[in-house]
This record gives sequence, structure tokens and C-alpha cells, in this order.
Amino acid sequence: MSGLSLVFTADVAVFDEEALRLAACAQASKEGLSKESWASLRQGMASDLIMLLDPGSIPGAGFEIRHSVCEARGDGS
Repeated sequence: MSGLSLVFTADVAVFDEEALRLAACAQASKEGLSKESWASLRQGMASDLIMLLDPGSIPGAGFEIRHSVCEARGDGS
């Protein structure tokens, strides 16, 4: 296994926080988490984005995301 490590950064604009929350909840369910389990892990919009954007290990893709972080900047305007 190669020791190469890459960092990917994206600037994401959220236009509908409720739609984001619902999509993340649906994805968590697909990954086997109950609504209660997801609610206990969720720490706001950042958790929603990570749930949707971080697929973890994709079989056969030759990579895995070992860690992901999401921070909110600004006041949303």
C-alpha cells in the first residue's frame, strides 16, 4: 500500500438546511442506522454534510477516507 496521502477541500453552500437534514437521515438509514442512533450521533449541519459527502471505503476504488471534518464559516449570508 502506498504511503501517499491527499487532502481534498470543498467550499459547500447550503441553501436548504431541512432538505440537507432529511437527506442525511435517509443516508444514515441506508447505512443501517436507526433514526434514534443517527440523532444521537448528529451534531448539526456539519454531521449532515459528512454523512452525505464521505462514503468511507468504496470496495474496489483503491482508497478510503480515513477522517473527515466539516466546519461552518460565516453567518450563512
